[in-house]
Amino acid sequence: MNLKDNLINVLKGKGSEITPVVAFPTVLTTQLLDMAHTTFDEACHDADKMAEVAGSVYEHTGLEAITVPLDLWFESESFGYVVERQEGKITPKVCVAPFKSVEELEVPRDFTCLGQFPVIEKAASILHERYDDKDVPLVGEVTGAFTLLTDLVDMGEIIKMLNSDYLGIDDALEEINTVLLDEVEFYNDIGVDVIVVNDPSSTSRILKPDLFEDLVGPYLSELYDAMNVPGVLHICGDTRPSLEHMLSCGYDGLSISQEVDITSISALREEIGSNTMICGNVAIGETLLMGSADKILEDSTECLEKGVDILGPSCNIAYETPLNNIRAMVEARNSYL
Repeated sequence: MNLKDNLINVLKGKGSEITPVVAFPTVLTTQLLDMAHTTFDEACHDADKMAEVAGSVYEHTGLEAITVPLDLWFESESFGYVVERQEGKITPKVCVAPFKSVEELEVPRDFTCLGQFPVIEKAASILHERYDDKDVPLVGEVTGAFTLLTDLVDMGEIIKMLNSDYLGIDDALEEINTVLLDEVEFYNDIGVDVIVVNDPSSTSRILKPDLFEDLVGPYLSELYDAMNVPGVLHICGDTRPSLEHMLSCGYDGLSISQEVDITSISALREEIGSNTMICGNVAIGETLLMGSADKILEDSTECLEKGVDILGPSCNIAYETPLNNIRAMVEARNSYL
């Protein structure tokens, strides 16, 4: 089976040989780092190690795509974000947000030349050499403008503005999206097959549906319109109040959390005439991290029976998740055939 064609055909609504099993967004675990004899920090800043860890996700779990980069905070480095990765721990500790207020925000115009971007470009070249002849799709990851803003400016400040004057936030999002459009072009140029926009801060717990529609949705749509390849939108948590607006952003795929019922969102998709494919939504905690093989089989099969278009985790896989548990999700799909 050609994994690349299979994934792209599903995202474009052309059907498939088999339901793809893909993680949106990236996968990084302590086990993967140990196998590559590296640390989180080195794997994010050394192209050979980034490529090795990213490729080993496919090699050791059977997930049917390879995603770069490995780090959810990578774009912030281009803004001067200070992140400390403690020895023996994989979760970064945020030391300092670079801007105290939205008004102080400064957007670097050479954004895609800074931080991890040169490493990502080299790692992508290595991965193309290793996996193009195996037709394994390469996925590039972008952080949505609102989530990036909440990384760069104190969240408390953002919440205050959402409840009073969000026009200042809109101005900041417009500035940030300008360089994110450059990032989409960066991924177009390095030859990824799919782009996923990861926007966890746009969850319904933070943004009411009207704010999502008016403030965030237009910038997400703008990113999608700039893509030369299929695009997937991933937003964490219980997004049920904003699902219609999320589907209306126009992405080829929508990656949903376990709080969202696949049957319900499929019905909504049909009702509003959306062509977006549904991705997910196996629970990352109780199932993939702590569940038995039988539990993973049961939950994965339930997703497939409800008609999920691309099977995968509901959010970022926990760092301590055993690789065998991720592989069990792929094997569940195989058993469902």
